[in-house]
Amino acid sequence: MFWKNRIMIKKILVLFVIVFSQMTFADNQPILVSESTVTIDFGQTKNLFFSFAEGDEVIFDFQLVKGKNLKEIQIVELPNNGVFSEFKAQNIVGKRITVRNKGLYKFKFRNSSLGRRVCKIKISRIPASESTANFNTNWKWKTIRDTIYTPYALDSITGYKKIKYKEKIKELVNIENVEDLLFNKNQRVHSESNLNNKNSTWLRVDLPNNFKSDLKEEKVIAWAYWIGVGEEAQQAYKENIKTVGKLAQGITTMYGTPIAGLAVGAITDLMIPTIGEDVKYWFMPNHVNVQKFMSGQQFSIFDKGKGIAAYGKNTNRTQGTFYIGLLNDNFKQGIDVDVKVVAIKEVKTFAYKEYDRVREEPIIVTLNKIRMDIKETKIRVPVE
Repeated sequence: MFWKNRIMIKKILVLFVIVFSQMTFADNQPILVSESTVTIDFGQTKNLFFSFAEGDEVIFDFQLVKGKNLKEIQIVELPNNGVFSEFKAQNIVGKRITVRNKGLYKFKFRNSSLGRRVCKIKISRIPASESTANFNTNWKWKTIRDTIYTPYALDSITGYKKIKYKEKIKELVNIENVEDLLFNKNQRVHSESNLNNKNSTWLRVDLPNNFKSDLKEEKVIAWAYWIGVGEEAQQAYKENIKTVGKLAQGITTMYGTPIAGLAVGAITDLMIPTIGEDVKYWFMPNHVNVQKFMSGQQFSIFDKGKGIAAYGKNTNRTQGTFYIGLLNDNFKQGIDVDVKVVAIKEVKTFAYKEYDRVREEPIIVTLNKIRMDIKETKIRVPVE
């Protein structure tokens, strides 16, 4: 009986020591985890990360040293379990948080005010038992690798097949120069002494507009003129038709007039009379200058001359309207001026032609496959 009582007493003493030691440890002072002064500028967020053991009691203290308040404080048990938040924080004293499971906590401090904020932050812990008193509150990166299987389709060429088809192509079938007589007039120009009429006059010449359709295109490439006075000039022009026709190997038959051959460059010189009355002429770009010409003011021109007869060509001004001013400087005698203007149009004719074609098209087989990818993600975890 004595030995049984002695064993019972020993068990009671051991139990008492264990309970007393735990009660004594529970009354221990908090263990400092971090104490720092943090500066947070406008629009800035700062995060602190610490690990805690299961059963730890976290004590959080915050004091705003500079600034009215801090926009937001958050304490989050990672990955996303929020355990505490405070808006427009100024001072937080002895905020206690119980850690149910070992894990990593994020302390987030956000400033949205214009001014800088200076804060004092203190984080402590009270371990649940002596076994976690020396728990390492640091953290480390851990790489998690996930295998991802992605189905995809792959087209594979197994051969080619020939396909016959017809193709229509627009082709140029003919190109020719065509003469267009724009002006052919005998104009009376009175003398200087004529009291009822001026000794100057003007003529208007309209160049043909360019034309374009699906199968035909026309554009003016050049024009030429003949200006002659009286019977002498008319006779000279008739001689030109005879003489130039022989020299140019039928150019007059092709174009109809010597000045048409002049416009395309097949003829370079024409016969002009040596005796007879002459006329002054000017080529003007618009009617405004015609009015200045008729009123004796200074006016703009792009060609001019004087003679019993004259000729020339132009390849620059091929569209629009121009004017010819005529002046008789003979005091007594009026003159009759023969004016001819011929335009040369380049005419292109097209036609659609059909051709037999063969093209190769690939024979494609679609294969369903699976691609394996390894995705790596880094996360923060407790060191222990």
